[in-house]
Amino acid sequence: MEAARASQGCARSASDKSCTVHVSGYPKYTQPQDLTRTFLHFGNAKVDKMNQKFATLTFSNSLEAKSAVLDSNKVAVYGSFLTVQPYSPQQAAEAPRQQNNNKRDFSRSKQKGSTAIPFGSIPTGLGIKTSDADCFVKVPPQYRRPNANFVNKTARLLRQYPRIFAEILPIPRANTPIVKFFHIPTATNCDVTFKTELGARNSSLIHFLLRADPRLIPMAVLIKYWAKVHEMSGSGRLTNYALTMLIIFYLQQPPNPILPPIRWLQQDPNDDYIVDHWNTGFMNRLESLPPTRNRSTISELIGGFFEYYSVFDFEKMIVCPYLGYPIQKDLFKDLDTLPEGFERYKENIRNLNTAAMRFTTSWCAQDPFEQCHNIASPVSSRLASNIKIYLKFAAEAYQREKSNKCEMFLKSILLDKPKIAKEKGHPEFRSNLFPKFISSIVDPDWKSVVRSIIFIIFETMLKIKLGKVEEKVNPDSKKEKEKYMGTVTKPIWKRKAASKSHGLMHLDLQQKQAKITEEVMNFEKEQINIQFQLILTYSHDPKRAVVAIKLNNGDIAAFKEFGKFFISILQSWFMQLLTPYAKSSTNDTASKIAETIKFLDSNHESNNVDRDDDTLSE
Repeated sequence: MEAARASQGCARSASDKSCTVHVSGYPKYTQPQDLTRTFLHFGNAKVDKMNQKFATLTFSNSLEAKSAVLDSNKVAVYGSFLTVQPYSPQQAAEAPRQQNNNKRDFSRSKQKGSTAIPFGSIPTGLGIKTSDADCFVKVPPQYRRPNANFVNKTARLLRQYPRIFAEILPIPRANTPIVKFFHIPTATNCDVTFKTELGARNSSLIHFLLRADPRLIPMAVLIKYWAKVHEMSGSGRLTNYALTMLIIFYLQQPPNPILPPIRWLQQDPNDDYIVDHWNTGFMNRLESLPPTRNRSTISELIGGFFEYYSVFDFEKMIVCPYLGYPIQKDLFKDLDTLPEGFERYKENIRNLNTAAMRFTTSWCAQDPFEQCHNIASPVSSRLASNIKIYLKFAAEAYQREKSNKCEMFLKSILLDKPKIAKEKGHPEFRSNLFPKFISSIVDPDWKSVVRSIIFIIFETMLKIKLGKVEEKVNPDSKKEKEKYMGTVTKPIWKRKAASKSHGLMHLDLQQKQAKITEEVMNFEKEQINIQFQLILTYSHDPKRAVVAIKLNNGDIAAFKEFGKFFISILQSWFMQLLTPYAKSSTNDTASKIAETIKFLDSNHESNNVDRDDDTLSE
């Protein structure tokens, strides 16, 4: 009887809002039908109004509306729990104002003409409630200064709003300087950078492509969740950006592609948008995209993704969303053998604007804009093998379930796991830099001095090019860790014959060792392929630095020889290169040398380790 009266009341008066609720907290890609389906067990609801921030739904009676409100933060869409409140006319008007207050206050203090550009999972539509917010601040050329200045200035500015911003951590000396902080009103971790717009342009491309078809975002969200559940994605693994590009590349494949190659989107020079020598522009009109004949369901698209990559030859082929088809790794050995379309890549390499793409890693997926960037380079040989096992497992599950309308398909790939044999850990060699070395550094930014010397040893003296893959800070221990990737192609530890050359007698350490390395690389016939991680770990109280190398892929025996060489030379070379940065010592020279030799001997014996953890000084 009460329900009947409530229903009649709602029907009698359109102005009666007791049947209407205010819903927020859903992902930006949510559709009206997603909301009506979610609230169906409360009753039939109609979506009156919907935008990216909130929606209003009207039920057939007030009791259904009250039931929905009581279940606020218990119902979810695409993994995001919804806030359901009774509707009030003021709510719709005030919500946008409240959300923008913090932005407006902060904007008043920004440099005139600056633009904040969000990027990452949230603007692409692939974010969830726990996703971090990434933002690039584009500063006008007349105001640009070294990135570190902007980072420190921003950190000082954020500290003026302690009720809004917390856990503020500036990292000015990173490869990409950032400010990390926690936004209290939205409970969101945020990263702000000033270095390059490339990340923002990548996000714009993903945002555009995933809206080409309503099936794509749900498909991408589920595959992203699958990778996260099975610990394949994240820091030091397959990045979410790389995974998204794998999805886009799969959707470009014949016979019924849904998305065009990125090169097709860049046909019109009027769309060009150059960032750091790369064309990041593209045609962004959805109505101009070529029509697709692909009528697969979301489950069929997901199953097809697993089938495609379960047999993809990552050892020989490159995932190339720019061209829209796989290309052989060997073609990148010589610029003249590259297929048509890579004119800008060739030009940037020849003009020394960038280094060539590292294509010899276990997986290679080329960034469609920054074409020298292998976005899958962090994937080690062991991780690549494990991911392939999971891909085959998921493909087999799809084959079993597709005749049954995929009823148990998602449950199978998310909850079940294939059996993977345990492998012996990759060898690792590490050295704790002598504490007296660190304490003697005059510069307050002692970490930059350590980093510079290590780079001189590897890049200048040993001719090993390093590429940064990760940087992280442990907020509890305050320890900082940096990871770089390097490749060794010749046995540079075989230096005995080259070191006897009389022409080296009058050179300093850096010049001499660089010459010896060049001799080894020019005349040593043995070819090797070692891909390794260089890991630098810093702690502040007391000041301490640990340098480690860990095999990522390649010949284990050769890496162990390289590791022994690394341990034998690191402390000695570091000590000599440190001289210009260190304060003079009054210690007796003889005792100092004896102390150092004693330390080096003990360090050599204790640091030749073979481990499978990644917990250096955690």
